[in-house]
Amino acid sequence: MPIARPLFHHLARPLGAIALLASLGGAPAMAETVDLPVVVRLAEGATLPPDAMLEVELLDVSRADAPATVLSAHRYRVEVLPVIVKLPYDDDAIDPRMSYIVAGKVRAGDSVVLRTTTAFPAITRDAPARPEITLEQTGTMPVADLPRITGIEWAAFEIGGRMMVTEDPPSMAFNEDGTFSMYGGCNRFTGRAEIGAGTLHVLQPLAGTRRACPEPRMNLDKAMVAALEQTTGFVRYGKNLSLTNAAGVAVLRLTERPE
Repeated sequence: MPIARPLFHHLARPLGAIALLASLGGAPAMAETVDLPVVVRLAEGATLPPDAMLEVELLDVSRADAPATVLSAHRYRVEVLPVIVKLPYDDDAIDPRMSYIVAGKVRAGDSVVLRTTTAFPAITRDAPARPEITLEQTGTMPVADLPRITGIEWAAFEIGGRMMVTEDPPSMAFNEDGTFSMYGGCNRFTGRAEIGAGTLHVLQPLAGTRRACPEPRMNLDKAMVAALEQTTGFVRYGKNLSLTNAAGVAVLRLTERPE
């Protein structure tokens, strides 16, 4: 795949080493498209591998009970980060009432070694005109070297890209044998997960209580269960834990609950 020539070098100056790159490919060209400029940065301590292939997506995350819909996906050859990329999308596909995010990942060969673990809003709902996303290191490591996620009570603060403000947030805890317990906001659930080197798959079905709560709390239950159904991996950074879907997008973000 050829490397596209850089465009608009003068835009790079305000961001120092940032260079604006043209897309290497993605969805077929449409009659009317709009370019969304996206700044892509590395998290502190993360490193960019040689021959890195950056993939950036625009996702519709309007429905908490359904997987994100990919509206645009393009690849870019990068030699340095940060960069600005131009992500084309069909403006007619955008509904101002809906919620959209930008996600990214970097591949080295067949392995994903960097990815976003946070929802970065785009286009609607007062999102910035030029979203800035951060890639976290997620390269394959031996299980023994992975940050520990078991034996910790995790409190949720974001589901499907939506921040929560509540004194009684959903929470969950994983055990060494793969079993876990979860408080969804109304009911309590137990289940089993297969936890690997950055991978996490929740086995169905879950067992749970059947309490009746006010509708907002019942909706939290449903959103938590739906997030677990989409989960295929995890990333821990400091005291925060992101459960991610197959696209590498965080479907549930949690933080360590103080002992």
